[in-house]
Amino acid sequence: MSARKLVVFIISLLFIGLSAHIPAQQLTPEEMEEWLFDDSDSLAIDEVNEGDLAFVAKDKNEGIHHHHNTMLITDSSLEDGWVKMEQCHRNLDAVPLAQILFSKSRSRNLSVSRRENIGKAWVEDNSIQLEDINKQAVLCIKAETRSLVYNGDGTYSLRSGPFMRRFLDGYYPMQVTMDIEVKAKRLRYFETTPPPQDGMKIWRSAGVVHLDAWFEGRLNTDIRFHDLVIGNPVALRQSNGRIAKLKAK
Repeated sequence: MSARKLVVFIISLLFIGLSAHIPAQQLTPEEMEEWLFDDSDSLAIDEVNEGDLAFVAKDKNEGIHHHHNTMLITDSSLEDGWVKMEQCHRNLDAVPLAQILFSKSRSRNLSVSRRENIGKAWVEDNSIQLEDINKQAVLCIKAETRSLVYNGDGTYSLRSGPFMRRFLDGYYPMQVTMDIEVKAKRLRYFETTPPPQDGMKIWRSAGVVHLDAWFEGRLNTDIRFHDLVIGNPVALRQSNGRIAKLKAK
């Protein structure tokens, strides 16, 4: 039995504030038997990641599941933590049924903004229900997430994750990208955890932070911003020091 096919079929999505669950009993007995004994895509058991974060090479993982978040931080986000988000999934696994579950306390105003090669997609309570997912499926969701946190030291954190593709004790490669538009003028980008490295790229343009990660295991991201509001000497001091270090490099 193919370990890779098993993880792709049963569990395909676990992301920021949400998870997807695809029960095996949704298959007919004939479909289950045909799928279980298909060895066309074998993967040695000792190659399976057991949860440790490991960044992977892009050129060896083209076509894997791609999760993209476009996020908007406004002045009101600084007060209540709510951030506008559009989330798109590409290279979805072809399965008959799936659901994407969002945290009730961290999400609101869910809607399906785009679907391709998916028979049905609808909002049900704090979830997105999917039916008849075909190859090359695309799903985009709009929502608000409460993911911006004040750290008490003059910085804010935009926290996301854990991102993962998991089945039983195995974790499999995926790609996560983010475009974070910062409309709150008092924020300045500071740093990201994990830091940039092979498989994890961060770059900035005017008012936007971009992230591109190729990995297996569990990825949690913390993108930090300085609050430059007048009257916050800690934030100003830390930010000025950071800017000075960047200029010196």
